[in-house]
Amino acid sequence: MKENGQDRLARAYAMLQALRNNITELASVREIYVREYHTALDMLESIGIDINDFRIPNSEVKPRIRSISNRGPTYSEEKYVPKQLLLAKLDAILIYFNITLSEKPKKIGFSPHDKL
Repeated sequence: MKENGQDRLARAYAMLQALRNNITELASVREIYVREYHTALDMLESIGIDINDFRIPNSEVKPRIRSISNRGPTYSEEKYVPKQLLLAKLDAILIYFNITLSEKPKKIGFSPHDKL
């Protein structure tokens, strides 16, 4: 099957939705999931979608403190990202899909009939 933009879009969306449905860590998420997330974003970028606002900054992917002793903290070898940050970015890109790529794109804004 020849790969095209629509196929890449569908695959990226499926990867993002699967990540959203399967992240079950309590407070922080392993770096492997951030890499999977960025792989899906790279697929979207390859078909011309600007995804820069949805990336997790490298500065947010850090080792965890495993223990603290009189010699200072000991850090994990694996890096993690706060779960809420990854979920917020995932939700943002999925909402972006719903707004811009659905069969009936949603209109954003206010109408004169909106009450304050």
